[in-house]
Amino acid sequence: MILVCNDFTFDNKKMSEQNISSVNFSSDTTLPSSLSREMEKSNMNKYRTETNGFGTKYTETLNFEIHLVKNGDEHTPQQDLAFTPSEYERIAAWLTSPQNHRWLTVITEQNEEALVKGYFASVKPWDYSGVCYGLVCEFSCCSPFSYSRKHCELTVDGIANTLFANDGSELYDYIYPSFRIHPSVTEEIFIHNLSDSRILENGILPPAEAASETDSNTDSDAGSNTMLSLIEKIEAYASVNSLTVTYIYDESNQFVKYICDDTAILFYMEDSYGVRNKYTAYYLEDSRQYYICQGGFFYCTVLKDLPVEIDCKNLGVYDDLKRPVLFHRIGIQDEDEIYWIRLAPGNNTFLMKGNFKLTADYLEPRKGGLI
Repeated sequence: MILVCNDFTFDNKKMSEQNISSVNFSSDTTLPSSLSREMEKSNMNKYRTETNGFGTKYTETLNFEIHLVKNGDEHTPQQDLAFTPSEYERIAAWLTSPQNHRWLTVITEQNEEALVKGYFASVKPWDYSGVCYGLVCEFSCCSPFSYSRKHCELTVDGIANTLFANDGSELYDYIYPSFRIHPSVTEEIFIHNLSDSRILENGILPPAEAASETDSNTDSDAGSNTMLSLIEKIEAYASVNSLTVTYIYDESNQFVKYICDDTAILFYMEDSYGVRNKYTAYYLEDSRQYYICQGGFFYCTVLKDLPVEIDCKNLGVYDDLKRPVLFHRIGIQDEDEIYWIRLAPGNNTFLMKGNFKLTADYLEPRKGGLI
């Protein structure tokens, strides 16, 4: 398979900046795409004539050649198109020096960007009559397909709803993005992926005055009464579904733990069979709309003008200097409280609370390779 492209970037250098171009020396017109997989399955015997499948795995990675020549036109003398030993040495050193897998960013002939990760397994001269007129470079990928890059930016001011699209070729798998959060105030925020969450119940809480028998006009008391109304909704749902509720307490073990500026609560519910799962309930202060949900809810404490990066694929939180941030520094009491944000195939609806700028970056797999 031969890749012919308009440009590519490898190890922070562009092909176009090296005064070389991509061509095809051979008659091979096979497109650079390869998918081969096999099923993990059980054995057959006398009483089992059909195997059971336990998922598939890819058996081959994408491999292709890139043929390189010096830039020129029909008026360029032939001797100027030949590579000198120093020119050949410079390009070979560029392509073969990295000792690990690196990203190769390709600009295809259709001017589309595609990314593959791997290394140059070989670089050979293409010569005629003992003169080198080109290089034949073989690139070996570490996966069977290519990727496309997604970059999204938005500003959250209070409550925000947005969509993130997962248009990748893996229709039964998730993509784990990297979220960079730049807060404008010190507060607790949350990011709720409604498309990756099981919504048990949602509705509108009664007015704060009706939530308490006492007449209280302070914001603090109103918020407390609203949380009591939310707990009543949790207890009612648990009672109807024969579930036992266990709340998560703060570090002192004296009070039920409220999060996100006393608008959300974490808890467990256990059924009659002893199956115990973690849940979240929260409400929106402006509309008093509440949700009782399982999964899909991420929260943390952020400090004004101190950005944090949430690397959901590698399960880490980092500061602006790429240093790891301890979970308790961002208000997470237990690792079990963390939901690592992921994108299901298709459109993902997000509900966010806070005051911050959000930048999302992720890669979508492309099974079409570099076609």
